[in-house]
Amino acid sequence: MKAPQQGLFLILRLWDSAFSAAAVQDRDYKFIARAVDEAYRAAECNDGGYPFGAVIVRGGDEEVVVSSRNLVRRDTDPSAHAEVTAIREACKKLGRINLSDCEIYSSCEPCPMCFALIGLSKIKKLVYGAKSEVAAANGFNGIAPDVFVEYYQKSGVEIRQAEGDAARIAEEVLVKTGKPRTK
Repeated sequence: MKAPQQGLFLILRLWDSAFSAAAVQDRDYKFIARAVDEAYRAAECNDGGYPFGAVIVRGGDEEVVVSSRNLVRRDTDPSAHAEVTAIREACKKLGRINLSDCEIYSSCEPCPMCFALIGLSKIKKLVYGAKSEVAAANGFNGIAPDVFVEYYQKSGVEIRQAEGDAARIAEEVLVKTGKPRTK
């Protein structure tokens, strides 16, 4: 009788793993889609913004703390990337600089400056849509942040690219909008 019970246990574990993976993909898609919406807003505004967006979520919750877009051109501030803007707003909204109970979803793999701020704010998880190579192929600075990824993963930050449709829609925003001309 032990073999059938073990077989059933294995089937249940595999089903649970598949269900968990699907739930993670659905959650990623939900928040990456919102970051992509912010990226489209940035590109469509009359201020000539760059198509990048970010969303900060409270850890295990579905609570969106803030969602933001790239404001570099609007604010004439080269540091106003979507991730930086989102972190600034989240810190103000929550009244603290430690965001260790938060996750950030970004439409694109962050640049070194944004990676550094994610680390300084102690965000525990980063999920991004498009790879930096896709941004570079569409006219944006495509700095490969491998050193940052390795460093922050070693210090316990979960960093990964979203899978499937979430990555695809994030890449599409860069392809469809391209880099605006500078003034």
